[in-house]
Amino acid sequence: MSLRLPILVVTDLDGTLLNEHGQVSSRLQDMLGRANNAGVLFAAASARPLRLAKQVLGPVLPLFSALFVSNGAQIVDTATCQVIHSELLDEGQCAGIIAMLKNRYPQAGFGWEDREGFGCDQAFWDLRAHGGILRDPDPQRISSVPNAPVLELVMATPGYQADRYIDGCHELIGGDFTVTDSSGGVMEISNAHANKAHASQIWAKSLGAGLGNVIAFGDGLNDVPLLRAAGMGVAMANADERIKAAADAIAPSNQQNGVGVFLADLLRDEGLLCDHDHAPADCR
Repeated sequence: MSLRLPILVVTDLDGTLLNEHGQVSSRLQDMLGRANNAGVLFAAASARPLRLAKQVLGPVLPLFSALFVSNGAQIVDTATCQVIHSELLDEGQCAGIIAMLKNRYPQAGFGWEDREGFGCDQAFWDLRAHGGILRDPDPQRISSVPNAPVLELVMATPGYQADRYIDGCHELIGGDFTVTDSSGGVMEISNAHANKAHASQIWAKSLGAGLGNVIAFGDGLNDVPLLRAAGMGVAMANADERIKAAADAIAPSNQQNGVGVFLADLLRDEGLLCDHDHAPADCR
């Protein structure tokens, strides 16, 4: 196929760009740097909040022009640290959702990401103490409901099998919300427009492009809308079959630096990248 220029790459973090240790390997760092030198623009899209996304990207953060955090509820320009766009749930919406879900799932705990950090109720705090939840609640911010607008509301249950609750929760709270799971031990609830596909569309438009220019990489249920909407959706080999079915192609696993390997092969096929760091013209 012929790639559409500019080439915009949006990649998930956990299970996609990051290896099992939650890091970008040194080999993958090099691959991303060479792709960036060839003209590829990168954005990272994650259920992680900004502080945790920046933490794991570390030395490759300067290669990324934007971060879509809290499942796309917030878009941040990495060069200026300015928020480009936000999709928020207000306190009243959160209180109503928590009341409905708590009535159906009394053992559930709830947490929320807002501009100040991550707060939660006591049940969520107690569940997190047993491990299995990729969130960092502040012990000074425990309350029954949030007292400010939030980027994302999350629900944890004993056993941490979040995807079992998605359909029931969506049916209960209605279509004005996105309900998904990023394999972080919680079910995630956001404004209906807070998703990685919508965030990618906003970012691409800011660059004079569209979703047809986007190559998207992911491994989780929260990546599916983007994999379907992007010009090329790429699932990781470590993703389950539901994710692979939504993709146009399959990359090697995150343990095999799949994002870098797939992208390098694609760029070489298009004559935009070659071995030994030569300029593309030297490859012809």
